[in-house]
Amino acid sequence: MTEKENFASTANSSIDNTSMEEMENQKENYYLGHSHFVSNGKTTMTLDQLAELQPGMARLMVEISGRMSKCFYAGKHKNTPLARFQLSEAVKLLKMSSFVRPKYLSDMNLFLSNYIERLQLSVAKENWVEFENIFAEIVTEVNRLHAKYNKEFLVWKIPTREPEDIDFTPLSK
Repeated sequence: MTEKENFASTANSSIDNTSMEEMENQKENYYLGHSHFVSNGKTTMTLDQLAELQPGMARLMVEISGRMSKCFYAGKHKNTPLARFQLSEAVKLLKMSSFVRPKYLSDMNLFLSNYIERLQLSVAKENWVEFENIFAEIVTEVNRLHAKYNKEFLVWKIPTREPEDIDFTPLSK
């Protein structure tokens, strides 16, 4: 195995198996001055290591679920700014998820255009009956998509209790 192949092999598994000191020595010994390292000011890593740190669907879906649940309860409380904000953050995460997992791109685009855009419009119109109806459709569609991708054991639902980490009371106008 060449030195380059050895470093590449080590870099691909270094987060699990190599100390930070060993990684620094490997970088200095092989890639001194090479531009395929990134730094956040506290550590330096290869692009492969940075890619390993990117969230996968499982992690993103937990965040999306939290945002969507908060959006739902903000709507139940007729808190338009909070519902709009939580939905906007969920949309960013949904788009990120199809970027990091391109096999979901087509379905994600359809989900965004067929369901999320309608939900955004219901929030903008402050039509809370329509909002709840669309949410029910979203739950059904999410679970259909889970089944399509062989994750039928992931059955999403709106929590029966409000998240306790945020106050859903609308601010006075």
